Amino acid sequence: MDERSNLNYQLISAWCGPLFVLIFLVTFGIYGHNLPRPISPAFGAEEIAAYYRENLSDLRLGWVVSLIFISLYLPWSAQISEHMRQIEKHSRLMTYLQLIAGALTVFVVSFGMLCWAVACFRPERDAAIIQTLHDIGWESLELQWCITTVQMVAMALIGLADKRETPLFPRWVCFLSIWCGLSFAPASLTLYLKTGPFAWNGLLSFYIPYAAWLVWCLVTSLYMVKAIRRRMREVEAGALCPA
Repeated sequence: MDERSNLNYQLISAWCGPLFVLIFLVTFGIYGHNLPRPISPAFGAEEIAAYYRENLSDLRLGWVVSLIFISLYLPWSAQISEHMRQIEKHSRLMTYLQLIAGALTVFVVSFGMLCWAVACFRPERDAAIIQTLHDIGWESLELQWCITTVQMVAMALIGLADKRETPLFPRWVCFLSIWCGLSFAPASLTLYLKTGPFAWNGLLSFYIPYAAWLVWCLVTSLYMVKAIRRRMREVEAGALCPA
């Protein structure tokens, strides 16, 4: 494959990030009925079962589409690793770590959504079973936050070590990445609390970390697209130069 074709694939992979964010907001947020606020974990089994039965069509569509397009996160994470590989010239430990963590993030989020989809499959089943699937889905996303944090921190560390004349990320993006990753930490308290800012529908365990994750995706994508287009211009300029 020539370099121009390779750069086109890289550009598509970088744009998978913003596309993932858009689809996630629509499917998880709107069709999943998690915006403006998810259903409270303090609700009883009958209330949660009623929520599924009343919103069945939206929920089914939301989780089916989500489980398809969560795959966009894979080429996007691979593209981050491609940029990191160019910076990390020795063991490439952080490059591989970021890639593994990105793939596991897809698994974790997909598993949570799958639990919610299964809860929609037989809405007539016992309310306690629907509640259990609902709880497993949320806690899958909330308690395994550290995987995505590893992805963010690995990227940030290599970004900070980038000494090229035009680094991939400004230093503020690297520090933002670390902060976004650490903002997930309060989600561990969702196992203990069903109300308040630390519940899975609260400020510190839902609004801030999910917003931080999506903002990080967008900012990272912006600088990857800029770097790829800069390289495209260099390749075009080289092709136009007389031999």
